[in-house]
Order: sequence, then C-alpha cells, then structure tokens
Amino acid sequence: MAFDHMANQDFERAVFKGFWRKILTLLRGENNELLPFDEVRAQLPIRGQHDIGMQEVPIDKIVGSVGRYHDFDRAFLPIQTRTKDRWVNIDKAHYAQVTLPAVELFKIGEIYFVKDGNHRISVARDRGQVYIDAHVTEIDIPVVLTPDTKVDDLVLKKEYARFILDTDLTNTRPDANIQTTVSGQYQRLLEHIAVHRWYLGEQRGNEVAMPEAAVSWYDHVYLPLVQIIRDLNILKEFPGSSEADLYLWIMEYQGYLRQAYQEVDRGEASARAEAARELVDNYPQPAVRKLVEALNRSAWIDEIVLRQEHVAFMEQTHLNEIRPDAHVKTTLTGQYDVLREHIAVHRHYLGEQRQSEIPYTEAVASWYDNVYWPIVEIIREQHILRNFPDRTETDLYLWLIEHQRYLQETFGGEIPIEAAAEDYSQRTAKGDKQFKDKS
Repeated sequence: MAFDHMANQDFERAVFKGFWRKILTLLRGENNELLPFDEVRAQLPIRGQHDIGMQEVPIDKIVGSVGRYHDFDRAFLPIQTRTKDRWVNIDKAHYAQVTLPAVELFKIGEIYFVKDGNHRISVARDRGQVYIDAHVTEIDIPVVLTPDTKVDDLVLKKEYARFILDTDLTNTRPDANIQTTVSGQYQRLLEHIAVHRWYLGEQRGNEVAMPEAAVSWYDHVYLPLVQIIRDLNILKEFPGSSEADLYLWIMEYQGYLRQAYQEVDRGEASARAEAARELVDNYPQPAVRKLVEALNRSAWIDEIVLRQEHVAFMEQTHLNEIRPDAHVKTTLTGQYDVLREHIAVHRHYLGEQRQSEIPYTEAVASWYDNVYWPIVEIIREQHILRNFPDRTETDLYLWLIEHQRYLQETFGGEIPIEAAAEDYSQRTAKGDKQFKDKS
C-alpha cells in the first residue's frame, strides 16, 4: 500500500511539472511536443530499415512516439490523466525493484521514437534515469534529425532530403553543410545548379550528370561566395539565418541588379534601389529587410557580388588559362554577363563565317585577341582612363561598345571604334554629365 501512495504522489507531481513546463516553454518559445512518428515517415524519404538489436539509449534522445505523442510532452511528462493507472503501476514496479521488459524504439537520424513503452520511458525519465534498455530498429533517411527537431522543421527536412538525393553532395562533398532556414530555398539552389549544369554542358559540348554539376557548382560558385561571407564575418549581423540563406539572397540581389542595369537609362543608384525593392518584395523575411539596409550603408555587398561574378566568369571562360596575362575586371555588378554576351555573339559570327560549330574556348580566345584587346589598346593610346580614376579598362571597354552603338543609332552608318573612343574621350574631358556620371 505504501508503494501505491508513493506512486500516486509521483504521478501527481509529474502532471504538475508537465503543466508548468508547458507554461515555461510557451513563454520561451521552445518546443514542447513529441514528434509524431507517422508524420516524420510521411515527410521524409525512407531508404530502408534494419534491426540493430539491444541498445542502451540516452533517454533525452527519445523525442517522439508512434501512437502516444498526444499523451506526453517533449520530456515525456504526462499531460493527461486517463492512463494514470498504467503509469502508477510501472512506478510501483520500480519501487518493488521488479525488472521490466525493454522498450521498443525506432531510430531515425540521431533521435528515437517509441514503438512500445511510452509509460516506462515517462517513469524512468521522471525518476532521473539517464539510459534505458531498448530493442532498436533503425530507419535510414538521407538527412539528420536531432533532439531539437520540431514538427515545423519537417518541411525543411523534406526539402533538404530531396536536395541531397538529387545532388549526392553528402557523398561527393561530405564537409558541405548547406542548410537554409526558409521553405522553398532548396528548390532555388537546385535551379542554380541546373543553370550551372547547362553552362557546363555548353562549354563541353555534351550533357553533364547532375552530381558532377552539383560538385562543380559547390566548388566554383557556392563555396567561393560563402568563403567571402565567412572572411567578412557577415553572418553575425543576421542571427537566425544561415550561410545558404545569405548566398541565395545575395545571388538574387545580383540577378535583380543585373536586370535593372539592362533597363534603358537606368543609373547605378536607381538600379540598386530597384534591385533592393525586388528582393524585399520576393523575400519578405525580416533578415532580408536588414540585408537591404546593409546594401545601402555598406560596401561589402558590392565586393561580394563583384568577386563572385569575377570567379564565375573566369570559371566559365577559362580566360586565365587561355590568356594568362589577361586582366579582365570590371567594377560594376552585372557587367560580366554583358562580357559573356559579347563572347557568345562573337562565337556565333565565327560559326557563321566558318559554317561550323566553334569550341567555346576558341571563341573566348578569339574574342579577347580580336575584339577586347584592340579596344583596350585604343583606351591606352587615347589615355581615356585618366578621366575615370576609379574604373578599369574593362569598364571603359564596355562603355565604348555602348557609346559606339549610341553614335550609330544617332547618326546612322558604321562608326569605327577608334572614332567612338575619340568622341567619348572628348566628351568626358569636357565634363559631359551624361558620361561623367558613369564614374
């Protein structure tokens, strides 16, 4: 009878603790619910399961249940009284030092779900027991679940699982830790890889497998940008966000900025404002609004975008290998895409002349030797760069091509690039606002 009284007292105390724990976790915004096994299985791709036998399992890693997730909280404290008798009987067995059978658990990732033995685990945890004997069946999934995983996290876990299965990056780049905090972002990462895959295929003249494209994207696009984020210690300004979040937002901003620059009569300040507006409209998260504020007061965004664009340009064109002495570098975001367009147009004309497909690397070399470099020589001969001390020869190359087009549209006929350069030099030397604003 003494055991009855003590066990009943234990249950009442456990229920009381469960009540106050619910209040505290609500106030702190913490997770207090057990994970439902069926929902986890429904959300995540299952590769298979296997019996791993008897294990000593840490009780604090048991955070879910097959059928009793509504009866206990995250700490396995009882939150209802209808199964009081079962709980009390198990507690009495502990007082009487009766050996109870092992519980049965499913292991998914780093956490466990109770198949049989919810009340045994509840009593054991209430009594301060750290480990419990369990017969464990492990279910294989491509992502990791940890004890702090919440039901709301399952959508992101599902998206991440698909990302891993499609890219195979956990095998090809085991150190990669690409985590986003916003649903839908993994699909955007897959779209980035798909674009990179297409560019690789264009360069090589054959289709590239998705895992190979994912490795190339990770090594040459994602990681260089993330390394800049790390070097500048930017993530500290965005608590709750991840490196992958910043990568995506910066890349999206870059895309919006590129599009804004392509609009007629769009100045730099106007283009930046338009790109920032687009970013906020499409990503209304508070962190993105903070990022937009950073765009307006800091130079590191421009540095990141330019460095990343330069790396991507060199990776695609292999210009540093084809012409090691080449120094093609612009100070304006979005302009490396224009250079790519110039190469593409030049490649097309070469193909028309020869009536055959021109290898991409050959087109790059020909563009550099026969289009880019002759204009750079004109820039040097006419000393145009002295009017733009903070710009580069590549900037002037792009502006001269644009100015030549402007003159031809204004006056008609063909305008030699030398004449366009001389006109441009005279206008800038006289302080023509239309052209000095570029600097």
